[in-house]
Amino acid sequence: MPYKPYDLKNKKHVFIDWSLIEPGYGLSFGGEQSESWEMPSGVLLKPHLPRLDRIPLISPDKPWEHGNAKSGMGVYSTLFEDDGRYRLYYDSGDESGVLEAKEELGTQRTLAYAESTDGIHWVKPNLGIVSFNGSRNNNIIYGLDASPGRDAHGSSVFKDPSAPPEAKYKMVHQGAYQGRFAVLGAISADGLHWKMIEKPLISTYLNDVQTGVCFNPEKNRYVGYFRGWTHHEHLASHGRRTITYAETDCFEKWPVPRTVVETDMLDRPDTDIYTNSYVRWPNADAHLMFPALYIRNGDYTEVHMMTSRDGLKWQRPLRQPVIPGGEPGTNSQGGVYAGCGLASFNKGEISLTYAPRRSSHNQVFYDNSNPEDGILTATWRQDGFVSLEADSLGQCSTVVSTFSGNHLKLNCWTRYGGDIFVELADAANDTRFTPSPAIPGHSFDDCDPISGDCINQTVTWQKQSDLSTWANKPIRIRFRMRRARIYSLQFV
Repeated sequence: MPYKPYDLKNKKHVFIDWSLIEPGYGLSFGGEQSESWEMPSGVLLKPHLPRLDRIPLISPDKPWEHGNAKSGMGVYSTLFEDDGRYRLYYDSGDESGVLEAKEELGTQRTLAYAESTDGIHWVKPNLGIVSFNGSRNNNIIYGLDASPGRDAHGSSVFKDPSAPPEAKYKMVHQGAYQGRFAVLGAISADGLHWKMIEKPLISTYLNDVQTGVCFNPEKNRYVGYFRGWTHHEHLASHGRRTITYAETDCFEKWPVPRTVVETDMLDRPDTDIYTNSYVRWPNADAHLMFPALYIRNGDYTEVHMMTSRDGLKWQRPLRQPVIPGGEPGTNSQGGVYAGCGLASFNKGEISLTYAPRRSSHNQVFYDNSNPEDGILTATWRQDGFVSLEADSLGQCSTVVSTFSGNHLKLNCWTRYGGDIFVELADAANDTRFTPSPAIPGHSFDDCDPISGDCINQTVTWQKQSDLSTWANKPIRIRFRMRRARIYSLQFV
């Protein structure tokens, strides 16, 4: 074989780009062959909008979640599933002194905690960790006396599978160190009781929003997405906000992040990328961000979606927001912000937290006193952010690939009257002059048609699904689709 096959292994592949799909060759040089070779037709990559769930996971019903224009429940949250329960960390507290705050006091933003076993009923436990207005009867876990001199502004939390027990949970937040902006951190054994890391993770760096950080097992390193500026000096902001990136072997010491995402020529000239809301696509070979784009003239934010194969090169498959903001009468006329993390509350679905704001960015910082507000969810079908779709009739072939496993699974959906057929081809001698022949017994004619709503559909040919004979051998997968979508494929 003149080139190395694309190794699918047994990982889930999602369709955020054309990397797996053969582009074909069209008419051969000199016209020796009039037929196109493995030419895709009638298919496209289609991004999808979420269902916006209107019942909040939690609402502001505690004294430290209410208040005046500069206090109460904030816009940042972190959500993940952890050993059979859902953990929700959210911004709260008193910001009345944010503009005049001294380093030893911080801005008094705090991090609060809620949990659930079913994603429906949430508890804000009385943890006794932090004193608020003279009482420890609250669910605050960081800020105030739990982190003297530091507040919890822009906090995000993640569980680190590589860490020793005493540092299994990690936190990143913005703060001040020796009179300069800095990115700060903390560690915890249980995700509730936190120990501050004395020195900054990144010194002299303004990152005044929530940060997306995690441990990347493929790289065996920590990766982080931060706030950047096209031009910036300490205490003087200029230019436009951007998304920056850094990675490190040591959580307690990071290099200065570099820019990976900026607004582009299709954006309005008054647009910033305010937050990033990075998250790894669950169990797949891809990455997601849900940045809040700030429209300066309107003074509101709206949440967009970005996708990436490697976490470095990003694209925006939709030019419209996935969670709109700025419209009157919507609870988000002042803007909307996505949190960090995804969780599945119902089988076949995946949810992202977001917070609407009635008041705009420069009107007030926080104003969330209405019980209908709080932290809500935007929900997609499992892996339903983008799909390979044929509106009517379509066909395509993968590049030459290898796989590990015994069966091929599809997450797919068809409209009424739609179907999907799959063919496997032997690509051992594949060239554009000798197309790969169908594997006997695994042609389109042998394939049992797939239709309906199928989250985890095993592909069968004459009722047989075992593909172990072809594991680690070069093949092509061909699809014939009618009124259908394929969200992901995986060999298991």
